[in-house]
Amino acid sequence: MLTLNRDKIPNSQIILVFCLGVFGILSTELGMMGIIPVVSENFHVSISDAGWSVSVFALVITFCAPIVPLLCANFNPKKLMLICLLVFVFSSFASAFVNEFWQLLIFRIIPAFFHPIYIALVLSMVANLVEDKKEVPKATAKIFTAVSAGMVLGVPMTSYFGGNFSFEVAMLFFCILNCLSFIATLLFVPDFKRVNSVKITKQLLILRYPLLWISILCVICINAGIWGFYSYFSDFLYSVAKMNFTFISVVLAIYGFSNIIGNYIAGKTLVKNAHFTLLLTPLLMIIIYILLFNFYDQIILVMFAFVLGILAGIMNNGTHFMINHPFPKAPDLSNGLFISVANIGLSSGTAICGMVISLSNTRFIIISTIFLLILGIMMILLRRRIEKMKLRF
Repeated sequence: MLTLNRDKIPNSQIILVFCLGVFGILSTELGMMGIIPVVSENFHVSISDAGWSVSVFALVITFCAPIVPLLCANFNPKKLMLICLLVFVFSSFASAFVNEFWQLLIFRIIPAFFHPIYIALVLSMVANLVEDKKEVPKATAKIFTAVSAGMVLGVPMTSYFGGNFSFEVAMLFFCILNCLSFIATLLFVPDFKRVNSVKITKQLLILRYPLLWISILCVICINAGIWGFYSYFSDFLYSVAKMNFTFISVVLAIYGFSNIIGNYIAGKTLVKNAHFTLLLTPLLMIIIYILLFNFYDQIILVMFAFVLGILAGIMNNGTHFMINHPFPKAPDLSNGLFISVANIGLSSGTAICGMVISLSNTRFIIISTIFLLILGIMMILLRRRIEKMKLRF
């Protein structure tokens, strides 16, 4: 558990700095989605190969996220955050000057090791700032708002800089964001102290519960559906809807802005009726994707992007809720597992949609997205049955 001197540092200020840090890191991870066509053209690789600049980042997180936060549990949290942000600064700077695609992948892999450390620390800290544990979803929603901000500003701005200027400018944009986060953390975040930490061996006990494993499957399927499509959304807008990069940036910004609205809604609906929220949201997404497959006029796409953004914002919170909420006494492991499986979903969804593109064209990624969401709904229904057995840690 993390504690701090609340008399000196307002909680709202700490959360704001955390949001800035999450925004910088998530923009670096997800922003590449906005310039997949630019990466393809700049390094002379196919669109599906360019997608590896997104999925390789997620794959590294997948393997190290469950373990790394546990191994770092006894280190000074503020120093860990600063180290993580520095790595992101230097890797983004170096990425701007590489000449080969394999070099870019290396500088995408390095910061991915530090991603789960920072995110797990932030999620644990925010949960401990809340006195009424029933209100944790509302507090967590504020952090996921920073993820949405990465789409509101990070992804479309990356798309704008990369499409209208150069790949190098897009990478330097990541560098500047993480520099600002580093400075804010250094100046305004206090030194946290860990007290009453749950031992690693005790946290590992949650691995014996079926509810955890079905929750993991739920997150993988839902995230694969949401992020698999979003990874190639810019290419869908470019190659299928025939938009220019300026208009693509606008559509991505609308998607991200409505994602913030979704986070706000999730903070309320998950407290009131979590299961109904988790079940209804992917059902509505499937309906929108069916319509999107048949109608992709530019004006219609703007409306679809707005609705999909809201629904994705709700499910960003919902997937974290499914893994973290039942196991409050194992925050390090549950947060690490969430980061890992969320990125399994992201990388597998990106890989599946990339394969669909290579076999047909970008439009048909909607079919694979719908299939993945249907699997997710089936897992959510099964999870509900297991949850009623009340097997919790």
